[in-house]
Amino acid sequence: MRVRVITGAVLLALLVPVLYFSDTPVYPAAWALLALVGCFEFLKTTGVVRDFAVSIPGFVLCGGMPLAVYFWRDEEWLLFLLLASLLVYLLYLFTVAVLRRMRMHFDTVCSSFVGVMYIAFGFTALVLLRWEPYGNYLFGLVFVGAWITDTFAYFCGRLFGRHKLIVEISPKKTVEGSIGGTLFCVGAFLLYGLILQVAFDLSPRYVMLGVAGLLAAFISQIGDLIASLIKREHGVKDYGFIFPGHGGVLDRFDSILAIAPLLWILLGLGETWWFTV
Repeated sequence: MRVRVITGAVLLALLVPVLYFSDTPVYPAAWALLALVGCFEFLKTTGVVRDFAVSIPGFVLCGGMPLAVYFWRDEEWLLFLLLASLLVYLLYLFTVAVLRRMRMHFDTVCSSFVGVMYIAFGFTALVLLRWEPYGNYLFGLVFVGAWITDTFAYFCGRLFGRHKLIVEISPKKTVEGSIGGTLFCVGAFLLYGLILQVAFDLSPRYVMLGVAGLLAAFISQIGDLIASLIKREHGVKDYGFIFPGHGGVLDRFDSILAIAPLLWILLGLGETWWFTV
């Protein structure tokens, strides 16, 4: 526990300057680096990291997409870039499988495609969020949602947990912990809105913030369980060891990868969904 707490404090200390410089290339570069490491961890877990025909394009996508959307902000071309990347990578993997004449199986194509795109889009969404209207105020909700849900699900589970949630995937998670994490996440979103109102003279729609907090808590836990499901299927405890006590990038950022695209979609509904303007 002590190592875990120390590592968490160091991570927070590193995250603060990244968020502070979120209007500079430091921000997308940090997520591009983590996406690269996360891609390596995933491909290593699934056993194809040494297959360079599969892994190198995955590294290019994961490292390149967060940077591309930062430097190329034309919305019409940005949508084209994202969709084209998805389609080209899928067709490329199928082409490799066909040319290998049954030596590369269909499940390898599917797992590689889904894993790489999930990681790439998750970290890219952190950059996209920042450039949405009011994104400079709201992108912090990704981290609030993920870490508040995770932290209070853990403590509520320890204190009140009696009923297992999904024991086949994550034996320690409980229904009571899940409910506790959700309630605290909703409360944290409402508190975040109050801070924005007091500090920046904005007028948040608290009902919408509450709904967003509820959705974020649910998706955060799904993201955690997705990572656990993949690890269990491949018989590994952690994706990596880069963060002592926490594991790898995918162990620490599993919930964030799920929440970031969700909040990007919600921000896309328009600023009037979040604020009275």
